[in-house]
Formats: sequence, C-alpha cells, structure tokens
Amino acid sequence: MRKLFFILAAAMLATGAMAQGPHNRHHGGHSNHGYHHRPPVEQYYIECASAEQMQMVIQTLKAQSFDDKRLEIAKLCVTIGYFCTDDMAVMANTFSFDDNRLAFLKYAYNYCLDKENYPKLRNCFTFSSNYNELMDYIYQ
Repeated sequence: MRKLFFILAAAMLATGAMAQGPHNRHHGGHSNHGYHHRPPVEQYYIECASAEQMQMVIQTLKAQSFDDKRLEIAKLCVTIGYFCTDDMAVMANTFSFDDNRLAFLKYAYNYCLDKENYPKLRNCFTFSSNYNELMDYIYQ
C-alpha cells in the first residue's frame, strides 16, 4: 500500500496536481521579493484537477478491490491535490456503498475548491438520508 501511495503522489507531482499551500480558492497579498519590485497580486485562481489527473485518480481507485482501501487512497488524493465538487462526485461514485461515499465526501469537503457547489452532490447517494447527513455536516 505504501508503494501505491508513493507512486500516486509522484505521478500527481509530475502532473502538477500536488498541493503547494492551503486549499483556498483565492489568495491575496503582496509580492516583493528582494531587489525586484513586483506589483501587488490581489487574487489568483487555483484550477481544479485536469482531465488527465482525474483519469489517473479514477483508474487508481477502480483498481482497488475493496472500498476501505479505495477510501484511504481517495482521502490521500484530496489531501495532496486540488479538486472541485464535480471531481469529488466522480471519486465518490467509485465506492460500492453509500456509507463510504458519505465518509469520503465529509472528509473531502475541507479540501474542495468550490464548497458552494457541494449541495449538488445529491445524485451521489442511493439514500436521501445520507445526502441529508452530508448537508447537516457541512451546514452545522
């Protein structure tokens, strides 16, 4: 399992998906590095995972025989990469059971770049009670 984590992390690093700071969509601040004066940067946008990065993640998740290993890897992916709500939905749909989808989506919420879109994850669940639990979790 450690080897798989290393391979996945190395692949995400090579494709530029590794996190390089807090998972905030917008950052503000000024940049003045030494002798070179640079104008202040008010905001910049962090993009979600590319189609190639998502394909790699989904292939890795689907290669797992059991949801518990899939959940471990999915959590690692969202911790080290940049993902949007749509990406979270695709990852969640690789799980066999609603309880694992719920556990993943609860964990992934703090890493999601567009949290305001999380309510559209209703279709990820077989049972509405699990969706309601997710909404209670994020709006508590």
